[in-house]
This record gives sequence, structure tokens and C-alpha cells, in this order.
Amino acid sequence: MSEPTDSCSCKVGRSIESYGLGGLDAELVGRRNESDASLRDLADYTNRRILEAALDAAAVDLSDALYGAVDDDDAVGVLYDVLAADDTPTERVARVRTRLTQQGVDIDEVQSDWVTHTTMRTHLNECLAVDTSREASITLDDGRDTIEWARNRCASVVEQTLERLRNAGLLTTGPLELSVTIQVTCTDCGSSYRPDELLAERACDCPVTGQSD
Repeated sequence: MSEPTDSCSCKVGRSIESYGLGGLDAELVGRRNESDASLRDLADYTNRRILEAALDAAAVDLSDALYGAVDDDDAVGVLYDVLAADDTPTERVARVRTRLTQQGVDIDEVQSDWVTHTTMRTHLNECLAVDTSREASITLDDGRDTIEWARNRCASVVEQTLERLRNAGLLTTGPLELSVTIQVTCTDCGSSYRPDELLAERACDCPVTGQSD
């Protein structure tokens, strides 16, 4: 990958330079202004381009990485969905990551270079002078997606670490199934929830103040 320049110091700009994605800024502005693409759509589009560049650099056989031929013309998009979707089984993610690593892709580095919608907002506002004020800084869906991404990322890191220990002969087990559960508790009322439950309720069991009897 080429070294980043000082033309744009934010994460999106650095990734554009590192992966040789010339012209991406113009595409982002066009998709935003002409197609009214959301910040999340633009972040996903950028991440797919980053993944595509990494795959091209390693001359990856996509059908091999995806375990079978892909009918969809957008094979990179299919692979991105496998790696990024919240509902992809962790075992499949681990298999695909292993196969990509075997084919010369540093998938940890690639995924660390992926951007979020908040990073995209900063890039559009501060680097490209595109006004994104019409979008709220965060929504319930944004929060839900971020929490679920963090849960899946945690599961992936634990799974990969266990696999490395097994490969190094430091751990001997049969097939492992991993699950990560997040529980949050309000210290005032003592109510406990999974994050999705709390977001669905939009409040804990604490009494609502400021209302008449």
C-alpha cells in the first residue's frame, strides 16, 4: 500500500491514500449530493472499496475465499457482508478470515482501516466541506448497530485467540462454540437488561420525574 500524504489527515483520507483509492472523494460527494446516500451507506461503500483494494493487491481468488462460486456479480460486496454483518455466524467469519490470511491478506489491518458513519461525517464536514447537519448525531439504530458490532468483534477476538493457542499447542479442546452476552444494570433501580431490550424499552424502571400524579 502507498504511504498516506498530508492532503487529508482524517481516517477516511488516510485510507484513501493507503489503498490507492483515487477519485473516491468525488464519488462520496456525488453519492451524498445526488443520491442522498446516508453516512452509513457511504461508510459501507468506502469499506467495500478498501476490502476490494486489499483483495486485488493479494490476487485473492474470491470463490475460494467464499467457499464456493458466487453467483452475485458483486463478489466483493458478498464477502464484505459476510465479514461485516451482525448476523453472520462467528464460525463462518472465522473460516473466511483464516482463508483470506492464507491468501496473503492482513484482514486485521483491513478491518482496522474500515470507517464508521461518524468518521465519514467528520471527513465530509471537515475535509470535503459537505454539510451533514440534517442527520442526527446518533439514532437508536446507530446505537444498536454499534453495540452489536462491538459484541461480535469481542467474540471474534476471543475466538481467534483461542484458535491461535490451539495452533501453538498451548490449548487442547474439541470444537468450541463461543457466545458473548452483554448485560447492563441501572445502579439506581437495579433493573438489568440486554442492550437490545433496554433500547426497545427506551428507559429503565426508575420513576419518571416531572410528571403529576
